[in-house]
Amino acid sequence: MPAVRETLHLALLADPMGSVGTAELAGAAVGQYALNYSKHPLQVLFNEVREVRQLLAPVVQAEPGASVDIQRQVGWLSALLGNLAFWTI
Repeated sequence: MPAVRETLHLALLADPMGSVGTAELAGAAVGQYALNYSKHPLQVLFNEVREVRQLLAPVVQAEPGASVDIQRQVGWLSALLGNLAFWTI
């Protein structure tokens, strides 16, 4: 799982304001986390999802017209965090 986060981090280092490729990587991250929801300890998955969301948050905050796709992926990551928070209680 860290590879997903690290790949997105490298993409953001190359293009801090995000791009179509960044949105696709974010979508792949969401898909990876959703598919592996039950394969990892909840706390580990929660931390990974949170860190990826934190990587993308500055893109959305700094750029008012940020890609709708990136905004959508941040929304999905937020939803995953909510689900994970519910199950870790």
